[in-house]
Amino acid sequence: MQPVDRDFHRQFDDALRRGDMFALFERTRNAIEAQPDDPRARYLQALAMARLGEPHAALRLYDRNQVEHIGTEDAVALKGRLLKDLAVRASGEEQVDLFRQSSQAYRQAHQLSDGYFSGINAATTSFLAGDVAEACEMAEVIARRPDVTDPRDYFAAASGAEAMLVCGDVGRATSLYAEARRRTDASPGMIASTARQVALIASKMDISEEQREALLDSIRPTPVIHFCGHMFAAGWEEEEEIAKAIREILDETGALVAYGPLACGADILVAEAILARGGELHVVLPFAEEDFLKTSVVVGGAEWVERYEKARDAASAVTYATQMRCVADDEQFAYCSKLVMGLAQLRASVMQAETFQLAVWDGVPATGIAGTAADCAEWARKGGQSRIISIPADRPPLRPAAPIGMSHHPNWTLRSMLFADFAGFSRLDEESLSRFLEVVMGRIATVLDRHSGSVLSRNSWGDAIYVVMSSPAEAARIAVEIQAELDPQSLHDIGLPTEGGMRISLHHGPIFEHFDAVQGARTFYGTEVTLAARIEPRVPVGAIYTTQPFAALIEADRNEYHFEYVGTMDLAKNYGVRTLYRLGTDWR
Repeated sequence: MQPVDRDFHRQFDDALRRGDMFALFERTRNAIEAQPDDPRARYLQALAMARLGEPHAALRLYDRNQVEHIGTEDAVALKGRLLKDLAVRASGEEQVDLFRQSSQAYRQAHQLSDGYFSGINAATTSFLAGDVAEACEMAEVIARRPDVTDPRDYFAAASGAEAMLVCGDVGRATSLYAEARRRTDASPGMIASTARQVALIASKMDISEEQREALLDSIRPTPVIHFCGHMFAAGWEEEEEIAKAIREILDETGALVAYGPLACGADILVAEAILARGGELHVVLPFAEEDFLKTSVVVGGAEWVERYEKARDAASAVTYATQMRCVADDEQFAYCSKLVMGLAQLRASVMQAETFQLAVWDGVPATGIAGTAADCAEWARKGGQSRIISIPADRPPLRPAAPIGMSHHPNWTLRSMLFADFAGFSRLDEESLSRFLEVVMGRIATVLDRHSGSVLSRNSWGDAIYVVMSSPAEAARIAVEIQAELDPQSLHDIGLPTEGGMRISLHHGPIFEHFDAVQGARTFYGTEVTLAARIEPRVPVGAIYTTQPFAALIEADRNEYHFEYVGTMDLAKNYGVRTLYRLGTDWR
């Protein structure tokens, strides 16, 4: 056997640290080609696909890579996780059988190391399969372990609570979950993951509504907030009172996750308060940072610049609503605000948490599409709850903003983009190509014709499709309908390889509109178009992946869709890191 290439393993560690499952998958594939016997590469390739939200594909990789034969607890437990993921998506007898298979895999992993992680998962999946007595017997063993009765970390504490829940002691489980949630090492992500597990177990229990609510409240994730507020000059005597009011609201609600811009004044005060609590700050800027500093930070005085930089550097993430320069158009600020609100709501839905708006507002009604008053009105229109800190309308004046560079610019508009191609297209022979063009492309054309009122532009070359649409809701519906038309059985029926299929990426953002003299039609272009195109080749066959802005801004009919976080992708050629979601639906 070849010695393990440590360079590959350093690359794996880098991708894991950044949460970039796309990079991890690509790097493990390269490693396996070079060293097929590398056990860590074989394991991590299947794990990467699992975290990308594709349990069927991950299980195929698990079997192909012979991960079970690696013989470690993690390797064997991964099969339990994959079977559990499939069970959650199934129903009836199929679901019961998958939960039982999952439990068996977790038991095998537990026998290898006697770890409480695999042990409690074996018990829980047995319970979810309906084998209550057997599940309780396993859970009681976990509950008596010294490392669980006297937990040193959050996961051990949560495992003890889960053992009590599986055994039916809802009161004790509720108390233990509350203790686990209060631990200093309990991150919002950990709590959210546990909350989903608790909700799954509770759905299989015959308990009162009062017990259920108390149980879910004990491990309910921290609220997610959208913050906004007025800019004001440094040195204003009201600043300390505003900061105190912000801290009181955060203390009262326990909020630890916040999304907003970082303008001088109220924004920076909220950001500083969140960071002081050890929370997650997610900064969203409307356009290029250089221009944002001129329009929204420096105008309040030099003191704010230093505080801005300190908060930005401590933030969990800094996102740009657009890569454009400022074009002196309030639509840029309005779009950024809508994106921030959508991101907060999206994160709350993934975490199964509540959300509210924290606004520092003088109460003066909106006179335009952007600004604090407009943000409060937009949040109210969405049906959101707000906590408003009132401040005087008479504030020290801001300095005039320095001139901004982009005075002339082409027409821009906010649109949704779809890119798709057919995996395996290059291997089709002439006869298969004929069927492909007739059936596959024909069915796609039919879907687009059905939504012609929303399709603003369409183009194709070979197997590739590029479509521009008016809204994220319509783009999502079109993408789901295309995938429904091209399921594996349909492909098999027309003689195309069943391992082939469409890969679809969706994005929403500002793009430029022009007239294409060659085609005699309008066309859309810009860096956001290129970004959408770069994502699609990484999408697993049969899946639909969306960017974070797309998932955040799909307001209409949001209940028809669900977005599963799949990780970050580091795009080539300086396109930065992008967070992606897998689009699913309940109506297909």
